[in-house]
Amino acid sequence: MSIQQSADSSLPVPIQPSTAALRGRWMWGLGILMIACVAQAVLWTLWWDDPTHFNMSILFVWPAALFALTIWWIFFSGWSWVIRLGSVASVAAMVVGFFCVYRLEWDGGMVPRRVVSRSIPSAEDVARKFLKNQPAVTTEQAASNEETTTASPPPLVAVEGDWPGFRGPRRDGIVQGGSLRRDWETAPPREIWRHPVGRAWSSFAVVGTYAFTQEQRDENECVVAYDFDNGSQLWVHEDKTILAIVDANGGSGPHATPQYDDGLIYSLGGTGILNCLEAATGKPVWSTNILEDAGDGKVPGKPPEWGISGSPLIVDNLVIVIPGGTAKEGEIAYDKGVAAYDKRSGQLVWSHGKHPASYGSPTTETIGGTRQVLVPNGNGLSSHSLENGQEMWFFPLENGPRVNSTSPWKLEDDSLIFGTGYGIGTARIDISGIGGEWKAKQRWFSNRFRPKFNDFVVLDGYLYGLDDGRLACLDVKNGVIKWQSGRYGYGQLLLVDDVLLIISEDGDLLLVPAVPKKSEVLATFKLFNTGFCWNHLALVRGRLLARNANEAVCLDVSLQKEGG
Repeated sequence: MSIQQSADSSLPVPIQPSTAALRGRWMWGLGILMIACVAQAVLWTLWWDDPTHFNMSILFVWPAALFALTIWWIFFSGWSWVIRLGSVASVAAMVVGFFCVYRLEWDGGMVPRRVVSRSIPSAEDVARKFLKNQPAVTTEQAASNEETTTASPPPLVAVEGDWPGFRGPRRDGIVQGGSLRRDWETAPPREIWRHPVGRAWSSFAVVGTYAFTQEQRDENECVVAYDFDNGSQLWVHEDKTILAIVDANGGSGPHATPQYDDGLIYSLGGTGILNCLEAATGKPVWSTNILEDAGDGKVPGKPPEWGISGSPLIVDNLVIVIPGGTAKEGEIAYDKGVAAYDKRSGQLVWSHGKHPASYGSPTTETIGGTRQVLVPNGNGLSSHSLENGQEMWFFPLENGPRVNSTSPWKLEDDSLIFGTGYGIGTARIDISGIGGEWKAKQRWFSNRFRPKFNDFVVLDGYLYGLDDGRLACLDVKNGVIKWQSGRYGYGQLLLVDDVLLIISEDGDLLLVPAVPKKSEVLATFKLFNTGFCWNHLALVRGRLLARNANEAVCLDVSLQKEGG
C-alpha cells in the first residue's frame, strides 16, 4: 500500500486499494465459500442414506471453511487492522457469550436437538439435589454397620417373571404373556413413581422388589438398588473413577446393565471395574478391573473410545466380559479380548481374542449342537469356546468408528443375523462346523437395514428394528425390506407377544403391531420431556421400567388396572 502526503497535514495517510484490487481479494473469500458448498454437496451425495455421516459431514466441512475464512479475513481482506481484528474479537465474544448463557443437547445422529439456558439446572444438578435427600447408606457404610449387628437380610432369590439383566431373561428383548394393555386412549399407562437418576446408558435388572441399575454420580460410578414398588433407594455401591468416560453428545457415565445370578449382582463400569455384590445388601463379594487384567501387568488394556459397554454374561460358573484385544491397528494385542471369571471367587478362568472391543454385550447360543459365546467386536462377530475361550470362527463386519453394538440373532436353522450402522448394513450368516473346523459364510447382505446401537427382534420369519432411527420390517429369508415407517431416532424396543413396544429417542412410548404388512401405530404416550432415550426398556409383571440419562420412571401397563 503506497503513501501520499496530505494537503492539510504533514502526516502520511494510507492509500486505500482500488475497487478492482478489493474485488479481487474478496473473490478469494467467495471462492472458499463455494469450495465448502461443493464439498458439502459431494459428501451429502455420498452419504445421503447414512444419517450419521450425513450430519457429521457438516462437522468435517464447515469448521475447516470457517478457519480458512478467518485467515483470509485477517490477512487478505484488505480492510484496516482495526476492522479486521475488531470484528474477529466481536464474533469470538458473541460465541463465548452464547455458550456462557446456553448449552446444547445433542442426539444420537450428532445433531443439536435443543438449546437450553444455563439458568435451568442441569440433569446432574437435579439428580444431585434429589439424591442428597435419599436415606440409603452406601454399601461401605452398611459393611461397617454390619460389624455391630448379628442379623443380615436373607439372600435375594429370583422367581418366574423377574427381569435378571440386559434385555430380559434370554437377552432377546422378547416378552411373552406380557400383560400389556393396548388401549391407551381410555386407560393410558399409569405412573407409579418417577425421580431423577445419575447419568448412564444402563437399563434395569429387576428381581422381586429390587430394581438395579448403574449411574454416574460426580466422580463415582455407582451400582444402585431401588425399591421396585416406590422407587426409594435401598443401597448404593460406589467406585471412585479417575477417568470418567465422556463424549460430546453422550456425556459421562457407565453404559452396561447389571446382571443378577443366584443372589448376586454383577456390574461392569465404563472404566473396566467388574463387581460382584450381594443383591440384597450391595455388600462387595469381589472386584477386579478387566482392563488391567487384559494388559501385560504394566500397561492395561485400552477401552474403546466411549468406554466399556457390554453387560456381564453369566453362564454356568462363569462371568464373561469383553475387555478387547486391542484398540487400534498397530497397537499391541495381548490375546485377552474376551475374558471369563469364576463367578464366586472372581479368579480369571480364561481369556482369548485379539479383536478390538466395541459396545455390544456377549451372548450364548447353541449352534451345530455346540454352545458358543458370541462377541460383537469392533471389526466383526466372533465365536468362542465356553471351555477355554479359543476362537471358533469369525465374521468380518466393520464400520468407520468400529461401533458394533447390537446382539446377533439366531434363527431356527442355526444361521445368525448380525448388523451394524454408519451406512454399512446387515448380514445373514451360515455357520458350519465340519470335522471340528468352524466356518462363517454370508448368505445375504442388505445395506438397507443399518442398526446403529438399537437391538432388533424377529417374529415368524420377519425382523423388526430401527434402521438408523426409522422403524423397518425385513424378510429374514432374503434380506428384503418389507416396509419402513416413522422416525424414532436411536431409541429401543421390546417385542411383547405380537406388538412392538418402542421408546423413541425423544421420550415417546409407542405400540406398533409386529406384522409384515405395514400398519398404523396403535397408541402413543409421552414418557420423558427432557434428555434423550438410548436405554433399553424392562417389562416386569405388567410394569414398565424406563430411564434415560436424567430420570427413571415406573409405569403400570398391565391388562387390568391395579385395584380394578
